[in-house]
Amino acid sequence: MGTMMSFSQSRSNHYMSEDELRKVCPAAFKTAPTNPNVSAKYSYASTMDVVRDMERLGWKPVAAKQARERKNSSGIRSFHMIAFENPNVAITKGGETEAMVRVILTNSHDGFNSFKFMCGLFRFVCSNGLVVSDMEFANISIRHINYDFNELKVVVGDMIERIPMVVAQMNAMTRVSLTDEQKVELARETYRIRKGVEDGERVEVDDETIRDILTPVRDEDKADDLWTIFNLCQEKMIRGGFKVVGKNGKTRKQRSITSIKKDIDFNAQLWQVASRFIPVSAAA
Repeated sequence: MGTMMSFSQSRSNHYMSEDELRKVCPAAFKTAPTNPNVSAKYSYASTMDVVRDMERLGWKPVAAKQARERKNSSGIRSFHMIAFENPNVAITKGGETEAMVRVILTNSHDGFNSFKFMCGLFRFVCSNGLVVSDMEFANISIRHINYDFNELKVVVGDMIERIPMVVAQMNAMTRVSLTDEQKVELARETYRIRKGVEDGERVEVDDETIRDILTPVRDEDKADDLWTIFNLCQEKMIRGGFKVVGKNGKTRKQRSITSIKKDIDFNAQLWQVASRFIPVSAAA
């Protein structure tokens, strides 16, 4: 049986209470702009206004993160992210939940950012989040000024309507078997994105690092299809721990990605790159 959308009761994670949110993401509870230089005319809406409205729409917070402030920082930006799930919206395969659909909100209370919404997936096998590429899901923003619940309802509804596109993409990836050369190419591209090297430019990476990236983490990873290899590479880059040989010949372990922005950018770019491996025949 193929992968499909499910709008019935599905497996869900623990939903975060407001007290739990406050502990990991206090910036979301700001009731005034964190930037003292914003205009007196600046119209302010708190992230918690959106969180409570998302719950009215059936979407509850399951994860949150706040960017670390740099040393000697004034704390003006307070950039943060909150991920929401709806227990009735999931992606299933063979009657089992393959992934939960996530709506990801980013915001900062500095007067320079709108509320930004992205589509994401959360796979239970690897317990790793994935942000779908901007090419398939244009980032949707809501300005703080005149924030309105009805506008939020439209934004979330629009994103859910696009989810079948993700399912189709996932199905296409499962139908593509990669050769050993293609696996190496995808692993190399994954590493390139992680290192911040521009698309089209070749990144220097040794064979040992490539082998480590492509070494299965669990039995479910022992397959040749694009979807499996894509998720394997994504998990290795996000969590780190694979070996990298430096220019001095010394081997070290790659750190995990902790930055909110790097995490989101990396995932979106990787989805876009992996899509290039899908031939027209498999995409049909």
